[in-house]
Amino acid sequence: MFIKPFRIKSQTQLKGSDRKKLRAELSQAYPSLSSEDLAKLIPSKDDVTLVRIYCYKGESVNVYQVQKDPVFFMLEKDKEIYPTVYMLWRHPDLLHIFTTHAQVIDVLAGGADLMLPGIITKGEMNPSSYGKFEKGFPVAINTTDNKVPLAVGVTAHSSMDMYMCGRHGKGVSILHVYRDQLWEMGTRSPPPNLGPPDIMLSGQVILESEDGAAEIIGDGETNENEIVKEPSPEQVIDAVQELDLGDDQTPDSSSSLSPETSTPQEEIVQTTMTGPEVMDKLLLHCFLKAWKTSGKKVALPILTSNFYRLHMIPACPDGTSLDIKKSSYKKLSKFLNSMAKKELIQVKEFPKGIENITAVNWAHEDIKSFTVDQEETSIKPDINKKDNSRAFIPPLIEEVNQVSGDTVQFYRANGLSKGDVLTVAEVRSIVTDYIKRKGLQKEGQKLSLNGSGNHLACVLVTDQVSWLMPLSFRLLMLLYRMVTLDPLLHEAVVNKKEGFKETLRWDEIFSRMLGKMAPAVRITRHGSVPIIRKGKLELIELAVAKRSGNKKVTLVYNASLYGIDEAEFAHQIQVGVAASTSVGPAEHKPQGTTQVLVQGNQVAFIGKLLLETYQLPRKYIRGLELAGKSKK
Repeated sequence: MFIKPFRIKSQTQLKGSDRKKLRAELSQAYPSLSSEDLAKLIPSKDDVTLVRIYCYKGESVNVYQVQKDPVFFMLEKDKEIYPTVYMLWRHPDLLHIFTTHAQVIDVLAGGADLMLPGIITKGEMNPSSYGKFEKGFPVAINTTDNKVPLAVGVTAHSSMDMYMCGRHGKGVSILHVYRDQLWEMGTRSPPPNLGPPDIMLSGQVILESEDGAAEIIGDGETNENEIVKEPSPEQVIDAVQELDLGDDQTPDSSSSLSPETSTPQEEIVQTTMTGPEVMDKLLLHCFLKAWKTSGKKVALPILTSNFYRLHMIPACPDGTSLDIKKSSYKKLSKFLNSMAKKELIQVKEFPKGIENITAVNWAHEDIKSFTVDQEETSIKPDINKKDNSRAFIPPLIEEVNQVSGDTVQFYRANGLSKGDVLTVAEVRSIVTDYIKRKGLQKEGQKLSLNGSGNHLACVLVTDQVSWLMPLSFRLLMLLYRMVTLDPLLHEAVVNKKEGFKETLRWDEIFSRMLGKMAPAVRITRHGSVPIIRKGKLELIELAVAKRSGNKKVTLVYNASLYGIDEAEFAHQIQVGVAASTSVGPAEHKPQGTTQVLVQGNQVAFIGKLLLETYQLPRKYIRGLELAGKSKK
């Protein structure tokens, strides 16, 4: 559901009465959550936002966001509320759990559903192997090496029907999965590591003897040769690959079939242990690491909240997450004041109530002796960036051509299918190989040449048309050599109104083939599956409009298409130009389009932010010429 980018319709801060109503709905949907849990999930003082979005298939979804992380989402068509992976990492046992292989998560992230062969069960199959539930029951999915849920979905059958299917067919319809667009809407933190699930550690197992006979051992017994009855990873992936993804999916969206290697974590920073002392050690670790990495060139003074958000959180090792409330300090100010007492930093309050870090003691032994482990974080902080924004990796944007219309049969003969996308170079390569393989190149074409050297003045007579132009000999022979059209090539490049054509030039075949294919754009974002958008990519549009009182505002459209977090983008503008900003639905634009509104004409600053910080090519930005003239 959230594999492709969605459009934000509106964002609304929940009032106290709305929060109370939401807690009541959650209590009814998930009775295992205590009133204390609900008070922590939907706090009274922290920001709780209701974000209404439209998914790429047209579904209307309400997302409840707490401090930037989406925790629940509700499908408006059936009014069912589901937890996100961020929520399940805090309460792993909230939903009924299915276990699968780690490799399958990559396939689910490409848009596939979980098939029954991919679900690992204990012991011999029986009617209760999957549990007891009806069709459409919400479930979570974890892996054999980590009990933390990485996907959320609903069952495609009842538990009895699953048993009767004999491990064939679809098991779970996936709604949300780790690393999809809903996960990217949050802080993009990695999942914690809570160890293998219970199904891999205990329960009824099958013991195979030397003669191949299977002996069942009851619950609680252990043996070094015992194994859990499960299909191999190769069988699981083969079964998932048999699933038809439908017309709305592309080959690129299911290409990540190979498992990713995970980085081993240091025991010193594992947050799976209990007790505030573990979080205290992690806070100190990230504090020291921040000064040895991204904080080296930080401009002082800096707000304590900005230092924590922009430097300490990115320094957190993979598989862990900072939570100041789980430490003994409970508040960031207390932690930083303790660091000040150790003479690591100086903290001053100016203006009143606003704390800033004003100095760092680089000669302190704790900072000098700290060694940075470059392998504990997958995304390295960039200490050379002039701003303090979160590291942004620009997307790879490629103009491609999609197999469609008259070209489908030709490309099917070359191992491709409808909807596949190709670059211009790939189209030329496929067409050239096909012509050479079929022997369609026509020999004996008459060519009259005059002159000498690499560049020649030549006359070529083709279809009673005279050509007189300077070309290199090799380019001339390539572009103007005639090709005999076989039925497949004829259907792909000749319009029906033109009638029958026996031959065409090489250059005509290339241009006609590209003209018959549908233009598209392939956007590849870091850590996400490639996204294919039909037609031309909408540019980031900058506009200056007038509001009441002849006041000017700057409007930014389509930033989210390029992987930009519009809320964070608006905050960067607000800090950079000291002007108020807002994010909301765009007026006089297609439904679902959002806009970033900034007070005043701020085109110059926004353009610089997009070009330098976000490193987007100038050709994808429209309206840079609207920048106001600088005052002398």
